[in-house]
Amino acid sequence: MLSRTSRLLIVANVCSLWLALIGSFAAHGETTAPPNPTLTSATTVTTATENANTSPQTTAQTQDGPSAADLEVCRDLVARTSRPEAFERLKPFCERARRLEGCISQEGRPIFHAEHIAPETKSPTRGKRILTLGLIHGDEPLSGEMTLSWVERLRGIPHRSSWRVVPMLNPDGLIRKTRMNARGVDLNRNFPTRDWNDEAIKYWETSSKRDPRRNPGESPASEVETRCAIAHIKSFKPDIIISNHTPYAVIDFDGPRMNFPRYRDLPWRALGNFPGSLGRYMWKDHQVPVVTVELGHVLPDTEALQDLLGTFSIEAANRAGAKRPDLFDLL
Repeated sequence: MLSRTSRLLIVANVCSLWLALIGSFAAHGETTAPPNPTLTSATTVTTATENANTSPQTTAQTQDGPSAADLEVCRDLVARTSRPEAFERLKPFCERARRLEGCISQEGRPIFHAEHIAPETKSPTRGKRILTLGLIHGDEPLSGEMTLSWVERLRGIPHRSSWRVVPMLNPDGLIRKTRMNARGVDLNRNFPTRDWNDEAIKYWETSSKRDPRRNPGESPASEVETRCAIAHIKSFKPDIIISNHTPYAVIDFDGPRMNFPRYRDLPWRALGNFPGSLGRYMWKDHQVPVVTVELGHVLPDTEALQDLLGTFSIEAANRAGAKRPDLFDLL
């Protein structure tokens, strides 16, 4: 018969083994538990920007990184808007791409963006907030390639200004190789300018002779892609907007009177704005300047152009003056 001391030792050993076994189960469960479903890529979250100093107003409700399906779609779109020799350099955009809530094309394709936020500073030479849009017209793929080049370049260079870049606003048009979106609407005639109801259809009928390529749509901001662009404007609150196009080989500007810097590859030319156009909507109606880059049929020196427009944007935004505090809430 075991002594009382022996029985106590056995009980102690059994307890030790039992506690060790419980700890093993707990550790195993911690490493193999399924991820929290509220943190998956399909969930809407507030995206952290690339700089920890970002203020709350610079964040937007986006998807937390592309899903596998979205990554495949993004790479296909980048391949379609880029020349073959540029694809490998530009496809990393898709790994960091985000999507603002509701930014889905008519045919269900994501409308991606990326954001590069400059550090906060009180310097009088601090930069501005620049929203850049590419491929508003689906048959202008070179505009998408240059816009992608800009956003990828921002990863490796210091920049005074904060940039949000939407390189392929009209993915359905890109797939279809049409200027218009999937509903046959010219997105750059669909912005809700103050004169849209009175002038947009009339202008289309008289000036464009109902050219299908310039169809303004059935009502202002009737198109999901237009509403996506407006959502970016509302959430990012840009000081200036750059919109990249082809094929007229000029730089146009809707904004305050400026001295235009010389750029050897593209001259500055006033093309005017129209009912439903981005330039009329943001500058004439709301005093946010808009630069419209019209590339030709070959890419210019895109790095020099980005640098030039980055500096010009700061000067133009300063010249445009202060905006009313509730401007973007009213859009």
